[in-house]
Amino acid sequence: MKVFSLIQENFQAQIDHGLTLVCFIKSECETCQNQLYLLEELADEVRHQATLVQVDSEQEGVLASTYSVTNTPTLMLFKDGYQVETLIGFQTKDNLKQTILRYSGIGDTC
Repeated sequence: MKVFSLIQENFQAQIDHGLTLVCFIKSECETCQNQLYLLEELADEVRHQATLVQVDSEQEGVLASTYSVTNTPTLMLFKDGYQVETLIGFQTKDNLKQTILRYSGIGDTC
């Protein structure tokens, strides 16, 4: 499954329903590119629980500013339009998967 790119015009419609993991990146950031690689791998594993998307914080400065993104990668999990989790810096695939499963009601919640 693919990690979709979002822009300001379609951002709210995407996060309004279900779980959406948004990865704010900068195109020249090597750590961001590594994070996107892991998200591509993870997308298939959690396709029934969440949608994974990316936002280029340089091109979408208003969105980055709205959500106070100052470091990249910054990952935010939204559930039915509400921001429920923020993770700053590179995250492992396992950590992201556990976070998604916790908010989807599947898996260990301890």
